[in-house]
Amino acid sequence: MDETTRVELERIRDEDNRQNKRLEILEGAMEETRTLTISIHGLAGDMKQMLSEMQKQGESLEKLDNRLGALEQEPGRKWKRIGDSILDTAVKLLAGAAITGIILLAAQHI
Repeated sequence: MDETTRVELERIRDEDNRQNKRLEILEGAMEETRTLTISIHGLAGDMKQMLSEMQKQGESLEKLDNRLGALEQEPGRKWKRIGDSILDTAVKLLAGAAITGIILLAAQHI
């Protein structure tokens, strides 16, 4: 083997070694990318589940808020009923007194 062929063969082997190293680096990067992709898929699934759970909790909070609102309005409704009852009683007393007065006046004139 002459010197030129030997030098060329050595150059080809060096280039082959460099390319093999580059391939190893690329394979490592591809494996990291694959692992990252799997992790992202798992994370997306977890986030989807969390969103579903948060929506359920939001619905529960809406129901709780509605119940709390009804409880907060109850004292006001109670006082309104009491006020209505007092007003009805006063009107009935006045009407009864007026009717009694009219009957007494009519009885005195008879």
